[in-house]
Order: sequence, then C-alpha cells, then structure tokens
Amino acid sequence: MKNVKFDFTGKVVVISGGSRGIGFATTKNFLEAGAKVCFLSHYEETGQAALKKLLEINPDYPVMTMHPNLCDYKEVKDMYAAVEEKWGKVDIICNNAGVDSGLFLHKMKKSDWDEVMDTNINSMFTMCKYGVKCIDKKKGGVIINTASIAGVHGSGMGLPYPVSKAGVIALTKSLAAELSGLNIRVNAVAPGVIDTDMVANLNEIGRKAVAGNIPLRRMGKPEEIANAIMFLASDAASYITGQTLGVDGAYLPPRT
Repeated sequence: MKNVKFDFTGKVVVISGGSRGIGFATTKNFLEAGAKVCFLSHYEETGQAALKKLLEINPDYPVMTMHPNLCDYKEVKDMYAAVEEKWGKVDIICNNAGVDSGLFLHKMKKSDWDEVMDTNINSMFTMCKYGVKCIDKKKGGVIINTASIAGVHGSGMGLPYPVSKAGVIALTKSLAAELSGLNIRVNAVAPGVIDTDMVANLNEIGRKAVAGNIPLRRMGKPEEIANAIMFLASDAASYITGQTLGVDGAYLPPRT
C-alpha cells in the first residue's frame, strides 16, 4: 500500500520501538517525508538490522539508531544529548515501544507485570520528561503515544497490557493539558489488531477468528498506523491535542 505523503523536511524525530512493526513503518515514513530520525531499539542487533534495511532503501537517509534502557534516566538523557549534538534539536517524539503479556492472573509473576509496565508506560514518562527539554518552545513540538484498543475495551487475559495502555490514554490527556502552554501537542493512536510480530504466531483459523470481530474483515497493516501517526504529527492536526485516535477497522470486542 502507498503511504500518505506529508512534508517533514527539517524536522527531527525520535521514535522508540522503531526497529520493527509499527515503529519501523513510522521511521520509514518520516524519512521518506524528509525528516531526520533517531529510532530506538531494545536490542542493538535488531536496531542495526533495521538501520541496514533503511540504508539499503536510501543510503542518504539522515538516520541513526540507539538502544538505551528507556527507564534509565541517565541513558535517556544521554540519548537526547546525542541527538541534539548531531541535529541540534528534537521536534517530534513517538513513544511506540511496547510489549504484550499472554498470562492469566493466577500464573503471573510480579516480574511479568513489571516488565510490561516498565516498557509500556514508565518508559513514556522518561521519554517525555527529558524529551520536552529538547523541544523549541517557540516553534513548538509534538508527542505521539501508541496506546491500544485494549486500553479502551480491556482484555480477557494478559492484564498488564490493557492496564498499561489505558494509562497511556490518561497520560496523553494529562500531558496535553500540562504542555499546552509550552506549545507542545500530545496525542495518541490506539491500534486495533495489527499484523505485526505480536500476532505472527496465529494460524489461519486464529486470524479468521480475530478478523471476525473487525467490520473491515481484516487486520490492519503497520503502515496504516504509521500514516495516522504522521497525520497527528503534521500541521494538518494543528488544533488536535489530548486525543486518542482509534485505528482499528471499527473493532468490536468479542461477546462473552
């Protein structure tokens, strides 16, 4: 599918969870639109593999990758300092890093809960806290968070995931109010069932069952979420803040 075209020439973008799925599609979109992008990856090897893939598309892309611990204040501050040293500023922050959990409550360990909360919500706090300091308040900036329809509808298992994503929605609304005076817009996207690594293990029967709850009768593509992120980051959304945009094919939660 073709990506929606926007112009982000001269903009500097930082994207967490940028080496795969929605994050990689978003990184690629911003580069195609003229932005300079630093994408973050939990593992150095996956970041380098993604970087190689991008430079094979265009060896002149202004792109870099880093792999800080997103809950470590010093590592996140150092990451932003490296971006500022290279490109002088940050204009757009995309908080996309996320992990899921498929465990039922009675089988869940505290470490399972903590891992999801750290990756999905605590990292956003750190990314926003130190990223805001890099944004030019006169020119303004944008923060886009990746939530989920699970944060709206809940889920029948994997408790920390929907809880964390509901927290992302609340964080988005609250930061939008707090940062409005600094000329920073804050919005979120809430993807539905997207054809990424998280659903890669579903067989054909499972895929059809999932699609049966989606009026559009198919899973979404990472590029479709990336397009929504691009819209919210663009001047076309200049009067939109504090909102969570559902990109879910009108998903209907299963009836119990």
